[in-house]
Amino acid sequence: MVDARILHTTAALREAILRLAADRPVSEITVADVTRAAGINRATFYSHAVSPGSLLADVLTPELDRIRDDDAEARRVASDRGASREELAAITRKGINAVVEHVVTHRDIYGKALPDPDDGSLHRLLVEHFTVSSALHIRELDQATRPELLDDVAAGFVAQGFVGAIEAWLAGPRRARKALVDTITASFPTWWS
Repeated sequence: MVDARILHTTAALREAILRLAADRPVSEITVADVTRAAGINRATFYSHAVSPGSLLADVLTPELDRIRDDDAEARRVASDRGASREELAAITRKGINAVVEHVVTHRDIYGKALPDPDDGSLHRLLVEHFTVSSALHIRELDQATRPELLDDVAAGFVAQGFVGAIEAWLAGPRRARKALVDTITASFPTWWS
């Protein structure tokens, strides 16, 4: 059983970093800002995180992990029943839509953090997350129909493109989420499904 104080501190840190990062880039957030907002001391902060950027990454990563896990499970079930290419494409679209929904939920945070030249932690988080997700997906492709690939290079290509699309969408004029999902879906390599 987890100590109630730890749960309280974790929740306070989560709320504090999300609120602060929605107001300004993470590079402008100090440990003192987080400790003040969370009502904790520096020692307690450092027992939970290395920096405000790492704390923010720790808060957002589980949401992204759930999206990846849901996508992998949907693909496994579909594969077990011999899903068509169209069904697999629908799963891809659903996963992209879930990521876009995550970004929209945290739009103020991503909108400030991704273009921040002084702290690339959130950019790295997304690229690493999507690289791992892409590598897992590529490994599961049907060996008979997939092209010859350097799996790590293909995974990095897809991940960087995904993050680049999110950054461009956030930086541009307000456009519909559906337009972003449609564009990302259309931009995926034909061998992806």
